[in-house]
Amino acid sequence: MLSLIIPVHNRKELLPRLFQSIRNIKGCQIELLLVDNNSDADTRAMLQTFVDETNSDAGNISATLLTETKHGAAAARNRGLDAATGEYIYFFDSDDEISPDMLAKAEALASRQDVDAVALQVNYISPEGKITPRHIVRTADPRYQIVANNFATVSLFLRREFAVAHARWNEDLRYWIDFEWAFRILLAQPTVAWLDGTYHRIHTHGNSITGTRFADRVERILATHGAIEKDIVQFESSKAKVRLLRSLNSRKALYAGHVRHEGNRQGAHLIYNSIDLTVRTLLDRLRLPLLYRLSAWGVPGLWRLAL
Repeated sequence: MLSLIIPVHNRKELLPRLFQSIRNIKGCQIELLLVDNNSDADTRAMLQTFVDETNSDAGNISATLLTETKHGAAAARNRGLDAATGEYIYFFDSDDEISPDMLAKAEALASRQDVDAVALQVNYISPEGKITPRHIVRTADPRYQIVANNFATVSLFLRREFAVAHARWNEDLRYWIDFEWAFRILLAQPTVAWLDGTYHRIHTHGNSITGTRFADRVERILATHGAIEKDIVQFESSKAKVRLLRSLNSRKALYAGHVRHEGNRQGAHLIYNSIDLTVRTLLDRLRLPLLYRLSAWGVPGLWRLAL
């Protein structure tokens, strides 16, 4: 059995498509944990009705409605993780549609290869309906997570024992929480298997992280970069620590450029000036300004130059 954890805060108009996608899941036994995070009464009623209907079907899904009053998806996901009893854990979001066969395939692959994590690629759906596979590089090197945002919430299927030890969510963050969460997972050096294919329908819209402007979230970007730096400093190997801090410097240059491209000159300077000069090499003195300028001009795919 595996545990599917989904935090919910309102969005009652989007829940029917999530519910239908859950009903279509096949091939595995699921403990569904819906975590209500201060939703309105109508949303709460929809969740309870779905849980009751699911449990009355006596199918492959047993559902539970949990409550987390501390605001934020991180706290809600931790509440679900604490309640989970499945051998494996998978986090999903309430505004998306889950593929019917992904969980069964991931569970079989994780069991067959005896790994801590299964990594997968997902599909982004634009408001116009355009389908774009999410970029992913098949590596567990945490430097790629820093510069390329390699893994998101839905990109990792985890063994529960590993998740409890290494995959709790940082409840102090309000932006890029999945980026920092996945980075800490990779620092723990999990064994990883890669699931072939692309899965789900991950919707980008104005209320989702994937649909927001960086220029409007400079303070939150700085806070998440600070959390990543704290994670790195706790890393044991000094040589690996320097490599990771240099990668974080590259990320800062890139996102400073993104913010400048969006018109926020002051915010761009704040991010760029947070670069750690103590690990900057001679090459970095040339590379970091170049990354910033190219990013400010809107050049895509610069993460490849950032390692």
